Order: sequence, then C-alpha cells, then structure tokens
Amino acid sequence: MEPYLPTLASRVGSWLFGDGPENDVVVSTRIRLARNVRGFPFAARMTEERAGEISELLREKLKENPATKDLKFLPLKRTTEVCRDALLERFLISRELAASKLDRGVAFDDAELLSVMVNEEDHLRMQSLRSGFDLEAAFDRMLEVDRALESSVEYAFSEPLGYLTSCPTNVGTGLRVSVMMHLPGLALVPRELKKVFNAASRLNLAIRGLHGEGTQASGHFFQVSNQVTLGRTERELVDGLRSVVPKVVEFERRVRKTLFEEKPEEFEAGMEYVAQLEEG
Repeated sequence: MEPYLPTLASRVGSWLFGDGPENDVVVSTRIRLARNVRGFPFAARMTEERAGEISELLREKLKENPATKDLKFLPLKRTTEVCRDALLERFLISRELAASKLDRGVAFDDAELLSVMVNEEDHLRMQSLRSGFDLEAAFDRMLEVDRALESSVEYAFSEPLGYLTSCPTNVGTGLRVSVMMHLPGLALVPRELKKVFNAASRLNLAIRGLHGEGTQASGHFFQVSNQVTLGRTERELVDGLRSVVPKVVEFERRVRKTLFEEKPEEFEAGMEYVAQLEEG
C-alpha cells in the first residue's frame, strides 16, 4: 500500500469542516498563485533533466524556508495512481499535475490548508484554502508564502507585464481567487441561475464546475473566480470577489426560502435529487 494513503484516509482537510463564514452556501475559499523561476524553461518546454533540477531546487527551498519548512513534500513520480487520485480528490493537486510525466511533486501541511505544486503548468502553483467565505485568511497566508519564497528564488518577472506564466491568461499577478459555492436553490430555478452567470460574466468573473476550468457542475457545486489577472493588483482581485459573493449568497438564500415556503414538495424533491447526486 502507498505509505501516505492511510494518513489521507484517516482525516479530512480542515477546509472541509464546514465551519467557516457563510458555510450554508460557501463551501470554501481558495487563493492560487502561479510563479516561475527565472533561468528555467516553462514546464511545456522542460526536458526531464531540467525538470529534475528545478524540482530538487524548489524542494530544498521549501524545506529551508520558515514559512514552508513544516510542509510534507511528496515526489509524485514515485507515487501510485491511487495516491495521486486521492490527492486530486482532496484538491491538493490538479488534474494536470496528476497526469504529468515530468519530475514533479506537491508539498502541503497537515491541515491541508496550503498546497504547493511543483512543475505543474508553471514551476510553482501555490494555493491557500479556507472553509467558508474567508478571503482574508486565505489571502494573508498566500502572501506570506509567496513573499518568503521570492526572497530565496528569483521569479520570472517583467516590469511592464508582471509575473510571467505559461498561460497568457495568468500573466500579471498570477492570482486566481475562487470561491466554491453550493447553489441547489438557484439550480432548481434555471432562469435565476442564468442571471447569476450573466452578472458574473459582466464583472469578468468565471463560473466553473467542481474541479475548475473545463469541468461541469456536479451536485450543484460551482466555482466562482476572477478571469483577469493583468492590469489589476492582488488586492483589487480579492475585493472584486468580496463585493460579488455576498450578493450570490443572499440570492441563493432567498430562492431556498421561497421554494421552501411556496413549493415545499418541489423543494423536498429537488433536495432529495441533489442528495442522490452527491452520493454518486
């Protein structure tokens, strides 16, 4: 058996405790940063040898840095597919990192609130997670780790553009702010859900499925995140979601209340259907 699997099976990441702010609608908050190290090719053009070099370099920097020294590092090339699937289900790694053939790894803490992926689409994909709608705590932890690592490795950076990334849509801050929301009420009233989607689009926000880009909503879970990273500061991107998410939360609560009061049978049937979807 994979040595780390029993540890994963014995606990749940604390961002899944359901004890954060607005937890009746907001499941979790995630802040993600994309960074690359100057002097190394982007992952898409990386040779196996260079991938090994940067993997070892970043592993050592993570171990040395006070902000990340307590993280556990798993070299994914030596793990089983079952272990990688488990890490993916826990949102500790991405589908891209799980499928990659390069020398790669992931570092994370015991509470599973911080994850640092090495050699994903970028050299570093760092994410900070929190239960419920807790942008400040997630953002502060992400800034702490980012600044600490930037003091020990030189990031690929351009004065006019900002941080350079493999995908042009991440150039600039390299920041993605996302909130996972459970919207069964709005999902039962498609015209209202469409209003939310349209409003988000006008505000340069994206609404995606459970595992982000390219995935469909499952069990009426949706991720709301920024689409623009260039030309705005990290704080502006965080504040953008801060201004929108509470409105969606209130909208969902009103729809749930209306359905429950005016159409209790339909509401109960819909919630039973949602429960069946969540159980698989």
